[in-house]
Amino acid sequence: MSQSQNDQAPTREVAHRVFAAEFNDAIHTFQESDEDRAPVYALLPTGEKANRVFMIGTLTETNNVGSDQEYWQGRIVDPTGTVFAYAGQYQSKAAAFLRDTEPPAFVAVVGKPRSYETDEGMINVSLRPEHITAVDEQTRNRWVTDTATKTLDRIEAFDTESNPYARMAKEQYGGNNEQYRQQVIESLESLEATTEQTTAGATQSTTTTDDTPENSGPDFDAESSDTTTESKDPDTQADSENTDTKSDKDGLGTFDQEM
Repeated sequence: MSQSQNDQAPTREVAHRVFAAEFNDAIHTFQESDEDRAPVYALLPTGEKANRVFMIGTLTETNNVGSDQEYWQGRIVDPTGTVFAYAGQYQSKAAAFLRDTEPPAFVAVVGKPRSYETDEGMINVSLRPEHITAVDEQTRNRWVTDTATKTLDRIEAFDTESNPYARMAKEQYGGNNEQYRQQVIESLESLEATTEQTTAGATQSTTTTDDTPENSGPDFDAESSDTTTESKDPDTQADSENTDTKSDKDGLGTFDQEM
C-alpha cells in the first residue's frame, strides 16, 4: 500500500469510558462532515463526543428479540444504571457471545452508541457492540475507578472556553453536571463496599473448619438493579464495517481506549 493510501485510510475512533447513566442521557447525535460514511457522534453531557464507548458491567439478562433471524439483546448493569446492547448478523461474534453466555457474568464491551425514538416519542440510547468478552471482578473494579477519573476530568474541563463539545452540551442538555459528579462518588463508594465484603468473605473462609460451607464468591447483585424499561432497538440494518480486534494492555480486545 502506498503512502498516500495510508494517509487516506480511516482511523478507528477512541473508545471513551462512560458510565451507563451518562451514556443513556447522551441522546443528541451529530456529524462533523457531509462526507459519505462520516462518523456519527453521541454528545456526552459532560462535554465530549463519542463515536465508540468502552463499558464494563454485569450481564444480567440476554434475549433473542429477533423475528426472522437472531437479534440478541443484552442487559448490562454498572453502578449507575443499565445499558441495553443489541447484536445481529453484522455483529456475529457479539451475537454468539450473548447467545452462549449464561448470566450473570462480568463483561467488557466496546461499541457504538445508537439512539432511536420510541412510539411514545422518547429517545432511547442503546449500544451496538463491536467486541464483547468476559472479564473478572478485578478488571470490572479497575474500570469503575478509571471511568470515575475520566468522568471527573471531563467535568473539570467543562467550562474551558476551548472545549466546543462542552458548549454544545450546554446548549443541548443545560450544562448541569452535578448529577454525574454525584454518580462518580456513589460508584466509588459502592466499589469500596463491595471490596470490603469480598475481603471479609475471603478472611472468613481462611478461618472456617472443613465442614463449614465455602464462601459463594463475588456478589453479582452488588451493582445497581436499575429498572429501565426494555425497548427493542429498531435499527436492525446495522452496517457491516470491519470490527477486527487487536490486543490491549488488559487483554480485553480492541478497546483503543483513551489514556
